[in-house]
This record gives sequence, C-alpha cells and structure tokens, in this order.
Amino acid sequence: MNNVIIRCITGVFFTAVVVLCIWYNPTTLWILSAVITAVSLYEFYRIIFKGTFTLLQYIIHITAGIYLTTILWLASTGIIAATENMALAAIPYILYLIVVFIAELYNRKEEPFTDAAKTFIGHIYIAIPTGLLSYMAFYPHTTILSYYLPFMLLAFFALIWVYDTGAFITGMLFGKHRLFERISPKKSWEGLWGGIILALLTSWGISILFDHIGINPLTIWQWIGFAITVTVAATFGDLSESLLKRTYGIKDSGNILPGHGGMMDRFDSIFIATPAAFIYLSLIL
Repeated sequence: MNNVIIRCITGVFFTAVVVLCIWYNPTTLWILSAVITAVSLYEFYRIIFKGTFTLLQYIIHITAGIYLTTILWLASTGIIAATENMALAAIPYILYLIVVFIAELYNRKEEPFTDAAKTFIGHIYIAIPTGLLSYMAFYPHTTILSYYLPFMLLAFFALIWVYDTGAFITGMLFGKHRLFERISPKKSWEGLWGGIILALLTSWGISILFDHIGINPLTIWQWIGFAITVTVAATFGDLSESLLKRTYGIKDSGNILPGHGGMMDRFDSIFIATPAAFIYLSLIL
C-alpha cells in the first residue's frame, strides 16, 4: 500500500512538472527536454557500459547529447531557419564526433568501435527524439516568427498517459493473451486494445475541445490517425526499453522517481513515439 501511495504522489508531481514546463514558455520546454536527455543518457550509459564510464566520459557524452537536443529545439523555434545557420550550429557536434573517433585510436579496449557505437546510439535513441518534441509546440517551423502553441505537445503527452493508464487497467482486469512474453511478460493484447480505444476516445474529445477553443490544427480523422500513430509507436518504445533492461539483467533504469524507477522508465514511450508523431504531422500539415 505504501508503494502505491508513493507511486501515485510521484506520478501526480511528475505529470504536473511536465505540463507546467510545456505550458509556461519555450525556455521551460527546453529545460524539460535537456533534463530528460541528461538523466536518460546517464541511465543509458550506466546500463550499457555497466558502470565503467568515468565522470569525464559522462560529462562529455551527456553534454553532447544536450547540445544535439538544443539544436533541434532552436531549429523548431525558427531561430535556426537558414540552412547555413543550421550547418554552423552543427559544427560543435560534428567536431565531437571526430574527436570520439580519434580517441578510439588510443583506446586499448578490445572493442573500441563498439564503445563508440554504443555512445552514439544513446544520442540517436534519446537526444534526437527528445529534441523533436519541440516541433509539436511551434507553428510554423519555417521563419523566425514561429509561434509557441504548446497544445499539440500537451495532447501528445495526454494520449500517451491515457493509453498507458487504459492499457494497465484493461490488462489487469482482462489480460489473458500475452503481447510479447519474451520481452515483457505482463503486457497483453487486451491491455493494448483497451489503451488504444481509450486513446481514440480521448483524441475525439481533444478535437472537440480544440474546435471549441478555436485552435484545432487537425480534422477528427487526422486526430484519430495521430492517436493510432502515437499509441502504436509508444508501445514499441516501451517494449524497446524492456528489451534493453532484459538484455542487461536489470529491473529499472534508475531510481530518480520513487515508485516509478528511472527517467527512461517514465519516458521510454516517447523515444519512438516522438519521431513517429513528427513524421505523421510533417506529412499531413
């Protein structure tokens, strides 16, 4: 019972912080994105390198990841609108890539290139998707006059949270057929469909609400497509992190969030759902 109470309190606090950071202004959104990137990368590197990373390595590779997330945030705001500006902004990260490869020449480990690949995959898996979150909060994305409209990004998180809640409750009550038992024994097909149906109903409600406010960028059918895209991708995001943890024999990615585990445990869904949502919205808008 105590664990349930702690989990609920942490969940409410966690949700409030995310919503407030997104709602308040672009800077707090960047702070949220940077924190997600930093803590998740720390947990990721701690897992795959099994605690062999030095403090300097953590600082260098996590800083590079935050910089990559920041570039995408700047691009979404319209501050980096011209191609040449984007190229200039990318130079520090490109130099970082070069230095990492050069450093591997002097690395006396058995598989230095494997270590480099593991380092870069953390940026692809975590930093880039987190940076892409901001593209759902700015419109348009082509000029320095982009407007900060966080409603779509809030809807994105709302759909994921509703889906997770619906899948958990439905799976707990009716779950009999395992979805992916080899990786996640507790997930069921009944939970999956229960979560998707609840997310579809939520997307319909969001569409009505946005129509009423006068800020709706999508039709009802586009909202349904968005909900399906986000929930299906979120499922694969959750399963991917489960695969990572099962591969390395751990239960949670960390313990920063009491009752919930680590930062990756709470944001695993977005690491695949965000790129999927970005592609979907880019195609229809």
